[in-house]
Amino acid sequence: MGSIVSDLDLKALSDLEKSILRLVKRPIHLTITDNIHSMIHISPSNRGYRVRLHHMFLEADTEVLRSLARFINGRNRKAPPLLRDFVASNHNKIRKTPAKARRTILRHNGHHFNLKEIFDQVNQEYFANKIDCHITWGARRLVRRQNSIKLASYSDRTKIIRINPVLDRSYVPKYVVSGIIYHEMLHHHLGVESRNGRKMAHTKRFRQFEKLFRHYRRLHVWKEKNLHRLLGR
Repeated sequence: MGSIVSDLDLKALSDLEKSILRLVKRPIHLTITDNIHSMIHISPSNRGYRVRLHHMFLEADTEVLRSLARFINGRNRKAPPLLRDFVASNHNKIRKTPAKARRTILRHNGHHFNLKEIFDQVNQEYFANKIDCHITWGARRLVRRQNSIKLASYSDRTKIIRINPVLDRSYVPKYVVSGIIYHEMLHHHLGVESRNGRKMAHTKRFRQFEKLFRHYRRLHVWKEKNLHRLLGR
């Protein structure tokens, strides 16, 4: 990154360059940066040096500048403790980079079901192919003794539907997986409503749309009869 010095900082840059020049006693070409990794970079230039410093050094005192000058002249690879302490104490001046979004690997193929194929079928039949979110199998976890189980989820932030891998079993009918995917697609399609500061996902309107699934009653009967199997009992 190039120099970031504004007109207001030109005097500070000039004073800093003169101070370093006086202490190093060799020609200096100084550049002030906003780097986030390299606070000091020194390279030979003719009979002098090219020096790139983070803008925190515009506020360095004489003792720090003397240490910097010795570091420039000494050509040591490791900065002396005084310079390291100065950088550490001015860490708040280093620009923070936004965290990289974690990339989700979409897994469609299971042992018995391909989620993308079922998603596309449901999308065509019920949503005129207008649903543009993603779908994947969730992480496989060891099932411990419990009384309930979350079969799927939808994240409005990532636009991803996750299906619990316990549904990827030979005894699970395809209409069950289709109905659960349809339910999560509705969350993407309808969004959430806000009432008295509370976010509502399963609204009356949502329940009305949910019942449009062809196997709605059959799906719920199957879930009640087979909950113990899904729980691993």
